[in-house]
Amino acid sequence: MRKNYIIVSAMTIAGALIMMSSSGGRNDDRTGAPSSNGNCSSCHTGGIQGTSVNIGVTEKGAFTPLTSYQAGKTYTVTIAVLGASSSKGFQSTVLDASNIKTGTTANPTSGSRIISANSRDIVVQSSPSLTGAWSFEWTAPASPTGSVTIYAAGVAANGTGSDNGDQGAVATKSLTLDAGAKTATNNLVSMQVYPNPCSDVLQLSKAADQITITGITGAAFPADISGTNINTLNLPQGFYYLKWTKGNETGTIKFQKN
Repeated sequence: MRKNYIIVSAMTIAGALIMMSSSGGRNDDRTGAPSSNGNCSSCHTGGIQGTSVNIGVTEKGAFTPLTSYQAGKTYTVTIAVLGASSSKGFQSTVLDASNIKTGTTANPTSGSRIISANSRDIVVQSSPSLTGAWSFEWTAPASPTGSVTIYAAGVAANGTGSDNGDQGAVATKSLTLDAGAKTATNNLVSMQVYPNPCSDVLQLSKAADQITITGITGAAFPADISGTNINTLNLPQGFYYLKWTKGNETGTIKFQKN
């Protein structure tokens, strides 16, 4: 009887160690891209967290969502995993039309890291995230061959240490090659918003004549404005772009809703 107890205990410890290691991000390709080892839903099942994944791309230092890229330029890729969970994770990679690594991936935000797996650069969480939001920089190749696709897989876990009761989701975003157009540079403007991240209300530093709010995928959201306050209670968690105008001034500000 004691031998059986020892065997069961060892198996339990081993299983717990596997779950703990996964919370820091797997070291294999689970992005959901072609020839990957599946995605987060391959293991994390049974949950009802309402999980979804959004992918947004902007030129580095700018705020306008893009659907195209130019050779040699650096872009910020934002991954947002949504769902009713305080423990979220993800994987993401950028591939060309032949499903081969393209460009250079660098500078992941805090709580994420870059691994090399399946001959690809893959960005993965290094610890579970409450907000489910990460970003990294992708520099397009100097001699691109055509469109590229960003693959992302996310998971919203129930925090029990088991993959049962979690829910995964996947998303892709394609960028076409723009060989000639130039991206406009955003002017420095005098508008500020706070708190950022926000929960229920986002406050402007001054009144604006017009406000529009879009998600990182370019989808528009209604702006419920009262003076210099914007009601963000009904916005889903994630990153947004607030475009404002006042007289001859205009600008775009990135903010996060918790």
